[in-house]
Amino acid sequence: MNRGVGMVKKQLIMERAFELFAKNGIEATSVQQITEVCGISKGAFYLSYKSKDELVYALIDYFLSDMAANIEQAVSESNSDHSLLYHFYFNIFSSYQSHSNFAKVLITEQFTSCSMELFEQLSKYDQFMNSIIFSIVDRQFPNVDDSMRPDLVYTIKSFSKLYAELFISNYPFELDTVCKSLVEKVTILANQADIPLISAEYLTYTSSKSIIPTKGELVDLLTAKKDEISDQTIQQSLELLKDDLLNPQYPGVIIQGLLKNLKANSHTKWTAYLYETYLETLQ
Repeated sequence: MNRGVGMVKKQLIMERAFELFAKNGIEATSVQQITEVCGISKGAFYLSYKSKDELVYALIDYFLSDMAANIEQAVSESNSDHSLLYHFYFNIFSSYQSHSNFAKVLITEQFTSCSMELFEQLSKYDQFMNSIIFSIVDRQFPNVDDSMRPDLVYTIKSFSKLYAELFISNYPFELDTVCKSLVEKVTILANQADIPLISAEYLTYTSSKSIIPTKGELVDLLTAKKDEISDQTIQQSLELLKDDLLNPQYPGVIIQGLLKNLKANSHTKWTAYLYETYLETLQ
């Protein structure tokens, strides 16, 4: 069934394209195939995305932002410092395990063009990962010498990339066992390693301030997300949060309730995190 252009949402296109890319690969999937599955015209597609490459970049951004939001939530809400690293690995590998086909496509296929906006976004996620891992090291391994902190962060980060291949390959590994094994390895290094190699500067660690949006950037993000989402509750939450940003009027409990709505939707979890980081700068 054809949909009116005004009703076409980026969320629908992203979801259907995600399925097609995971099944057939990016290069083998055409815009025509995407529009057919969505039940829309090519014109409607190009109103949402200028090209297939732009759609791919949007999917990569969604994949990474969803994973980052899950990691941040798991670490910030953990009641036990001793389980932080386990939760960190569990959330990363769960994401790869859930989207192994798409992750495999991203690794094996080469793209013919590169978006500077995507590059900058990837850099922000990388900085976020450095920041969150440093906080894990400080909380779970407080006795590590300062000179060894960057090495431990680099090791944790490297393990997250190397062992992700286990889940992308669809080999039957137990997620719980993998996470416990890596925590054990990192703990041994934290307790025994004493020859520093990596510097904090190498990791370009600039703290979480590197990803704190400006008020204008946050307003633009809330507006853009509202256009992408079809869920009315999420749309209203985004609109109210934007209104309060421009003209503070709601008590904290209302804002937290609206952010809770965003966190319940995979497309807006990262937006909620960015909103919270911005609010922290006002305190």
